[in-house]
Amino acid sequence: MLKTYQSCKKKYFLHYVRNIIMPQSATIFEQGKNIHALAGYYLDGINVEKFEKALNEKEKDIWIKLKNNEYFNFSPIKTEFTLNFRLDKFWFGGRLDAIMKKNEEYYILDYKTGNPPDNAEYDYQTMIYITALSKYLKNNSNINFVYIDLKHNKSILIKATPNLIQEYESKLLNVAKEINTLSENNLPQNRNCICEYAKICF
Repeated sequence: MLKTYQSCKKKYFLHYVRNIIMPQSATIFEQGKNIHALAGYYLDGINVEKFEKALNEKEKDIWIKLKNNEYFNFSPIKTEFTLNFRLDKFWFGGRLDAIMKKNEEYYILDYKTGNPPDNAEYDYQTMIYITALSKYLKNNSNINFVYIDLKHNKSILIKATPNLIQEYESKLLNVAKEINTLSENNLPQNRNCICEYAKICF
């Protein structure tokens, strides 16, 4: 939701305030959903051989990359784990692909079959997930976030610190307060919209 707000306040308003849902092709999400589901089953200790046989060639290649990833082979703690937390009067939350552990360090994994964010350390997903886990564990120093970039077969590691988490909380609270003042009368004009809301954009 916050990424939508960052990219286009009008789209955010139409989708999440006016509750107008525009149709999108499901095929663009199918590959990612398949890999995420398979990863969850695998980490939960379920025999996935039959699922692996059902993968197409591209999905098999992505799955092999994920299975060989260093962080994916740490000890699983939770998969597809929903966490919520409150800052002031605002609630934030998300669904974490996996939480792994090695020694005393926790690792939030996020699998990306597309491109990871350009500025991963300050992506809203990073900020929310790290803050959520720090509050859940009551631990601000042993948390890491890992974007597993399956498209380019690499990992992006973000190490949380107490100062960084404090900065995240401030940024999240500021954007929540800004959204709280959002109305149809103070939305910026954008004449070059090409998203699924373009035909109804006011």
